[in-house]
Amino acid sequence: MEGEEDILDSPPPPGAPTSHLFEVRHTPHSGRAVFAVQDIPADTLVYLGDDLTLEVVLKEYRREVCGECFGYDRGRGLSVRDASVGFVFCSQDCKLKWCERVGELGVKTWTVVQTLVKDRSKEDSDMVDVGVPRPKAKEIRIAWEATTEQAASIRIAREADGDKSTDNGVKVTKQHRKAVQKALMQPISPDIMAFCVSGLLWKHNNPQDWDRFVALADDDTPYHSYDDLRAFTRTYLHMLAICPVTLLPHITPENLFMLSSRDSHNSFGIRSLEDEGSEFFGYGCWPSASYFNHSCGNNIEKQRVGRVWHFRAGRYIKQGDELCITYLSGEERQMSKGKRMKTLKTNWGFECQCERCEEM
Repeated sequence: MEGEEDILDSPPPPGAPTSHLFEVRHTPHSGRAVFAVQDIPADTLVYLGDDLTLEVVLKEYRREVCGECFGYDRGRGLSVRDASVGFVFCSQDCKLKWCERVGELGVKTWTVVQTLVKDRSKEDSDMVDVGVPRPKAKEIRIAWEATTEQAASIRIAREADGDKSTDNGVKVTKQHRKAVQKALMQPISPDIMAFCVSGLLWKHNNPQDWDRFVALADDDTPYHSYDDLRAFTRTYLHMLAICPVTLLPHITPENLFMLSSRDSHNSFGIRSLEDEGSEFFGYGCWPSASYFNHSCGNNIEKQRVGRVWHFRAGRYIKQGDELCITYLSGEERQMSKGKRMKTLKTNWGFECQCERCEEM
């Protein structure tokens, strides 16, 4: 079909991985995929994915996982702690790198977030029940629209910064300040807060790379449950109420939904580097790495080294073959076909049709 040919011939989007070993192509059934342009010997380093855009270290692991390199010492607490921002580090060097990466605004933002979260950590564990209905696109739109009036009042109160009116001459009333207090009284979701803060700080610090994130495959129903959706809308209002005024222009429903809709099918789990990755302590989005599709019989092995993913040929790969990683953890790879397919459908939203599954 002519339309299909146009899709297949279109250039790769911004942020797609590049190499003399492979190229990104559009496919009629699997979206964008990576294909070898020459034979690749086993154990060849094919690609380094170092473009981490947003990351979340789950709150229960915040004392054990380095906030910069994700170092983990089998559950032992790390020695370098910064209680003001709520992170621990494996070394002073990692702490300095983290501070430099997030910048002065990032340090200020994480400080006010930690102040809000530290005494209320038991309010919302962010756990999601498996199998509950997901909000539909229309319901998501309505939920975000319902925040409009309160958000506008919070912005007026924050932008006035203690004055009786904003720079635009809008008078700050008691109702505006009540909107801030109302937001702060709502339950807090620490992990969702970390997700939103991380993503918006990255956007602020790297505006030139935002189009790479936007170009990722999207999910118009990214929230796992109605509770999940409500947690995001509450977090939006929390952030408006506490974050530095400099960040307020980035704190919008559009940007927060963009983070969720692109991260949904493109994030990578951050796991321990031993014991088949048995400890899952966070997740992140590396846009270029997300172009490698899944196969239960993958020919590319991925390994995380600090904040960078290393992709190596797991076996000899012929020119023209698709380069595939696995989205399954070590134990999940050994599951039966039925359990693998259920896991992939639940976690990633697709039915696997790889060669390994088709042969069984």
